[in-house]
Amino acid sequence: MSKRYYSPRQLLKVCQEVLAAFSPATDAPPFDDLLKLLYDHRKYFWIGIYFVLGDKVVRQAMQGPVPPCHVFEFGRGNVGTTGQSGLVKVIPDVTADATYSMCFLEVKSEIVVPIRIGGRTLGVIDVESDRPNNFGSLDRVLLEGVAAMLARFLTSRGKVLVRHAREREDAQPQVHHATAG
Repeated sequence: MSKRYYSPRQLLKVCQEVLAAFSPATDAPPFDDLLKLLYDHRKYFWIGIYFVLGDKVVRQAMQGPVPPCHVFEFGRGNVGTTGQSGLVKVIPDVTADATYSMCFLEVKSEIVVPIRIGGRTLGVIDVESDRPNNFGSLDRVLLEGVAAMLARFLTSRGKVLVRHAREREDAQPQVHHATAG
């Protein structure tokens, strides 16, 4: 099946519509729909949304193969490092990046974008590609735009989703979490 590629502007418009259509009283979280849209219309092998919960980053939704782990401690792997630092990280060649921890043999490049508002990191968007040096300026513009939308959403109508994620994480027994990412 061939993927159809939209411009970042087109995708941002549809992403905004997905988030705007969410009703906390009646709808499931919009993250799967948002990620499916990005996954289906860009050259991404895998994409996930994580929330910062305490001193770890916990996956909330994903598209692509199921990875071996869903929680990253701060400072571990690129997901945990971005969750802690709040800085975008583009990795053109994961084999040359000491912070990268392999989850999929197919992955050649990665971009990790923080979901930030008011100086606070709420989460992370992690995108992996099976092509080397796959993330250019258009991907960065797109993903930073989606992250900004998510930050506004998570501090307004989506606030309940963050609260539910915290409650689920607090209810989990304390176990060793994977450190890949």
